[in-house]
Amino acid sequence: MSIQLIALDMDGTTLTPSLQLTERTIEAIRNTVDRKVEVVICTGRTLDELQDVFMDLPFVKYAITGNGSAVWNLVTQQKIYEDTLTFEQTLQIMQLLKPIDLRIEAFADGKAYISQHCYDRPIEYGAGDFADFIIKTRTPVPNIHDFIIERKLPIDKFNLFFKNVEERAAMWDQLEELGYNITTSFLQNVEVNSSTANKGNALRELSNSLNVTFKNVMAIGDAMNDLTMLKFAGLPIAMGNAVPAVTEIAQHITDTNSNEGVAKALEKFILK
Repeated sequence: MSIQLIALDMDGTTLTPSLQLTERTIEAIRNTVDRKVEVVICTGRTLDELQDVFMDLPFVKYAITGNGSAVWNLVTQQKIYEDTLTFEQTLQIMQLLKPIDLRIEAFADGKAYISQHCYDRPIEYGAGDFADFIIKTRTPVPNIHDFIIERKLPIDKFNLFFKNVEERAAMWDQLEELGYNITTSFLQNVEVNSSTANKGNALRELSNSLNVTFKNVMAIGDAMNDLTMLKFAGLPIAMGNAVPAVTEIAQHITDTNSNEGVAKALEKFILK
């Protein structure tokens, strides 16, 4: 198997628990690209949230963001594929969420928008250890409901953080019944995309544009939102800290993101 394209999840995979890239990981990715293997960042994040990553990885040309709602050419800063929610779908979702006190993050135009009160009180709205990250990367607006309706933004993804598990479970079921693609990357969140937007479909689109078959694709991930890209890849690799559903479909399990699992996988399969 000759690997020509590698998809790397970010949080829980390429980044350490403190959201950093180690020197060993940067070097392994650089050496992989030097061997004419394309690397694509494949994440639930927005483009804006990845700016620090791009500074450390200027040799990476592609990014899949919003759980597969967009594929970006990082050289031209242009989208080469997108799968957003329609405005009617956005209105339907917002109507369901209106009675609930939660943090709504709307991903659009490469940014993550949230209501000002959630931005001002991140801990109360489920940020936990990521409070500083939220303040650094989110764009606050007076009211997220009004903002979306007035601007009629094409939404890549909704990232929803609930205050209690019962509301989260009920909303998950409602949205799934309506046909949306529902996944999660944290215990308390729900991520909502169009029915066809996922990392696997976006990776397929990028692979086709690069004339790379699935057999020559390697993917590394840890969470439920990585399942579709791992199922697409000819060589699916799970992190040592991955959820059971990911390890079950992996051909190889590397080390954890605390112990440079991505670097070790690249060294084993590409740089050996």
